[in-house]
Amino acid sequence: MKPIGWIFYQSKHASEPTAEAHCCRAWKLKFELNFECSNIVVSDNLYRANACELIASNKSASFHFGLNTKQSLQGYNIIRNQVTEGYLILIFESSYSPSPEQVKYYYNQIVLTHLINPGDIVVPKRTKNIVRLTALGFTTIEIANALFLSGRGVDYHLEQAKKRLGANNKSALVFLAMQNGWFR
Repeated sequence: MKPIGWIFYQSKHASEPTAEAHCCRAWKLKFELNFECSNIVVSDNLYRANACELIASNKSASFHFGLNTKQSLQGYNIIRNQVTEGYLILIFESSYSPSPEQVKYYYNQIVLTHLINPGDIVVPKRTKNIVRLTALGFTTIEIANALFLSGRGVDYHLEQAKKRLGANNKSALVFLAMQNGWFR
């Protein structure tokens, strides 16, 4: 059975996401106090709020998901070379517990693909440049004057970038753009 959604919390200490996971251990859906998250990837933007609530609190994941009684959550610690790569939450339509081999398959074929190819979103260079200038702290008026645009033109590019990345404010836009390699 394939999950209907997933959330992956990548560890700050994870290696480059180029190789497959070696081991997947069951996880009780509650973060350890010393876990440092460097990236959060979701299968669908509708899970973003749940992902944020979970990392921001010390409560179990089951508390933050408004799942109906037929759906289930399964948590896994993804390990490669004895280092925690991160924590994976799989969301299933019905009560289901995948085997460790199935979890490795989901991680390697679905999640890892998102981690390796985050920049597959086609975005005009001008939009990326405006987001980069915003990240550097320039105001809309300063950016508009430098690029010979109106303030509304700059705002238009920022709104388009927010829609493409699923951001709801400038801080989230800058963070997601950075994660997606827009500033390279």
